[in-house]
Amino acid sequence: KGTFGYGEKKNVITGLELENILRENSTLVRPSDGKEPEKIAFIQCVGSRDERLGNLWCSEVCCPYAMRMGSLIKHKKEDTDISIFYIDIQNTDKEFPIFYEQVKNEITFKRTIPVDIYQIDNDRLSLRYMPEETGSPLYEEFDLIVLSVGIMPGKDTKTISEKFEVDLNEYGFLSDSKEGVFTAGTAKGPGNILDTIADSEKAAYETMQYLGVIK
Repeated sequence: KGTFGYGEKKNVITGLELENILRENSTLVRPSDGKEPEKIAFIQCVGSRDERLGNLWCSEVCCPYAMRMGSLIKHKKEDTDISIFYIDIQNTDKEFPIFYEQVKNEITFKRTIPVDIYQIDNDRLSLRYMPEETGSPLYEEFDLIVLSVGIMPGKDTKTISEKFEVDLNEYGFLSDSKEGVFTAGTAKGPGNILDTIADSEKAAYETMQYLGVIK
């Protein structure tokens, strides 16, 4: 989404970049100046559930990921102001509703996807969005904006599909395994860590059976 200015505005980052910053610095700092952000926005469904991009699926992991990262930031610096902009919250596992109720006390949830991000003074960012309640545009300033980027087919998925004669599903991911070819994890579509690990173990087991290593 070009209007978000990723790659041009230093303080617009992805969730993966946020995780790397936390790992490298033990606390969250802005890429532009190394200062701790006081106000942070997470924007959900970047690249997925978007008809204009042709990506209509839910990536499943973005909602819990953003909430866990937001909760971690609050744990490190309690007075950080965090907002999550979303289409709707996806319930992906049995523990999620409990966690969601806990996080709602720490984080502000805004049911709308922002339209534009503008660079303003002091490396801050002005975010334009339409509140669900009014439908009139509002502008809100943030120190850091995090894009929750959805899971999409890898750039080489079509090449792999052709080389191994595995069909693509309706969303462009690899379809299920066929004789002698085994697919697993997010190559087949979005999934959380536990489901992806289980699916990969299943594919490994089926591969060993096919090779005659086990019966």
